[in-house]
Amino acid sequence: MIRYLRMLGMEIPLCLYMLGSFLNYPVFQNLIYEKECLIKYDQNVTFCRNVGAYHDDRDIQSAANHFYFISSLTLLCPSLVTTLLLGAATDYWSVKIPLIIPYIGCILATINYALQSYFIHTSVYLLLISDAIFGLCGGFIAIISTTLTYGVKTSMLRHRSYRIAGVEGAIGLGGTVGLALSGTIREACGYVVTFLIILALQLIALLYLLILAKETEFEPVRPDEHTSLISTTGKQLISVIREFYRVITKSRQFRLILALNLLAFGIEMLIFSGLSDISYSYMRYKFEWGDKKYGWFSGLSYGITTATVLFLYPVLRMKWMSDGQLATLGLSFKMLSLFMLAFVQNEAMAYSVSEFHNVVHALRTMWFGTAT
Repeated sequence: MIRYLRMLGMEIPLCLYMLGSFLNYPVFQNLIYEKECLIKYDQNVTFCRNVGAYHDDRDIQSAANHFYFISSLTLLCPSLVTTLLLGAATDYWSVKIPLIIPYIGCILATINYALQSYFIHTSVYLLLISDAIFGLCGGFIAIISTTLTYGVKTSMLRHRSYRIAGVEGAIGLGGTVGLALSGTIREACGYVVTFLIILALQLIALLYLLILAKETEFEPVRPDEHTSLISTTGKQLISVIREFYRVITKSRQFRLILALNLLAFGIEMLIFSGLSDISYSYMRYKFEWGDKKYGWFSGLSYGITTATVLFLYPVLRMKWMSDGQLATLGLSFKMLSLFMLAFVQNEAMAYSVSEFHNVVHALRTMWFGTAT
C-alpha cells in the first residue's frame, strides 16, 4: 500500500488541498458578504443570513468587493517573493521542505477562518490575517510550483509528462468536487464545521507529505559555510532571475512571435482571474445566489472545463487542428459567450451560456503549446 502511494507522488496531497481550497472559495465570499451585512444592519444575524433580503444592496456589494480585492493583494504580494525563494531553495537545500511550508501556512490560515466564523460579529478585516499568513508561506502559487518541481526532480525524464498530467487531474478533480459541495456543506453544517472539514483535509495532506515525500537523490549545491542560509537563498534567487532573463532576451528565430504569445497569454490570464473574482458577486446580485447555488454552478463549469482539456483537446489536436487554430477558435467563442453572459435573464440561460463558455475557454490551454 505504501509503495503504491509513493508511485502516485504528490497528486494525492495536491488533490486534497484543491478540494479544501475550492470548498473554501464560495464559502469565504459568502462569509465576507455576511460580515459586511452585519456591520451595516446592526449585527442582525437573521437578516444577514437571508441572501434574498439584501442581494441587491449595492453598498454591501461594493464593500465586499473592495475587501475581496484587499484580501487578494494581501495574499498575492508576499506569495510572489516567497515562491521565488522556495523555488531557489529546491536547487541547493531541499525539495521536500519547500513543498511542506505552504501547507503549514494554509493550515494556520484555515484555523483563523474557523475562529473568525465562530466569532461572527468580529471585524471582517481580521480575515486578512489568514491571507497574510498563507501569502508569507507561499500561497497557492507555491503549492502548485513546488508540486511541479517535486514531480520533475523525482521522476525520470520519460515519466515527467505523466506527472504534469497527474497534477492537472488532481486540480480538476479537487476543484470540481470542492465547488459542487461547498455551499451545500456550509448550509447544512455552518461555517465553523465547513472550515474544520477543510482543516482536516489539509492536515491529512500535510501528514502524507511528512511521511511519503522524499528528498531527491542528486547532490544539491550546498551553501558556503561562511554564508547564511538567507544570503545563499538570495544569491540563488538572483541567479535564477538572471537565467530567466537570458532565456527571454536570447536572440532566436520567431522571438517576436514568442513574446507576443506570452503577452497575449498573460492578458488572458488576467481577464480569467478577474472574471473568477467577480462572478460570485454578479450571480448573487442577478439571481440572489448564495454559496450553495453558486457552488453547484461553478462545480459543473469547472468539471466541464477539466473534461474538455483532458479529452476533447487531445482529439482535436491530433486529428484536425493546430494549437494556434484551437487558441484562436477558443478566444473568438469566449468573447461571444462573455457578451451573452452580460445579458442573461434567468438561471437556465446562465447555465447554458456558462457551459458553452467553459468548453471554449478550456482551449486557452493551447497557448502553452503555441508559446513553447
